[in-house]
Amino acid sequence: MRRERRLLLAEGEDLIEAGLARGAIPVALMLDEERVGADDPLIAATSDLSERYLVAPALLGRSSTLATPPRAMAIFRQPEDRGFRDVAFPPSLGVWLTAVADPGNVGTLLRTAAALGADWLALGPGSADPFHHRAARAAMGATFALPLLIGVRAADLATREGFRVIAAAPRGGAPPWEIDFGRPSILALGAERAGVEPALGGFPADRTDWVTIPQTEGAESLNVAAAGAALLAEASRQRAGASG
Repeated sequence: MRRERRLLLAEGEDLIEAGLARGAIPVALMLDEERVGADDPLIAATSDLSERYLVAPALLGRSSTLATPPRAMAIFRQPEDRGFRDVAFPPSLGVWLTAVADPGNVGTLLRTAAALGADWLALGPGSADPFHHRAARAAMGATFALPLLIGVRAADLATREGFRVIAAAPRGGAPPWEIDFGRPSILALGAERAGVEPALGGFPADRTDWVTIPQTEGAESLNVAAAGAALLAEASRQRAGASG
């Protein structure tokens, strides 16, 4: 049984407009009465919305989590839950996050995955809620654009066939350009310190390729969002070359 859809807070007109562009309809919208004029594009875009309010700036300031209060805030319903049967499987390229606990990193990876052609993004154990307001803001509309699978363990992935897991590791893996991203794959990313390996115990080792981004000697390991962007960019480059 699918759970009842909860609500998602969107702060700022850019995020709200990104949601609207992807067909998401706000449950409610609050606009700064002093900074949003009658000719503002957001007014025109939400003309049919029944729960739309012009409010005092102080109210937005008390309601917002941002350091600088936005001109607009909206409440959306979260996208429907997805499962393996609802998405492309095996994926051309899926992304699986495990123990990525920072909502900002989850949102950034979601935005990057959507921009660079991933089929979907799955959240494994210990990962932040992709509908957290910080994750939603970092995703900048991708929350509504890319299918999200929640609570996916390595053992769940192992019940499906026809793909390989490409697991990111801080050391010991092949460089990205030596990994074949052209075949059906799931890119696995983990916490900066623990990495992916502890969570992959439920996935067959003979279906796993390890990838490491070369770095300057003595440099700190890359943030998971930065590492994910680099690997997804390499995957996009390979796939574009193959199709060209």
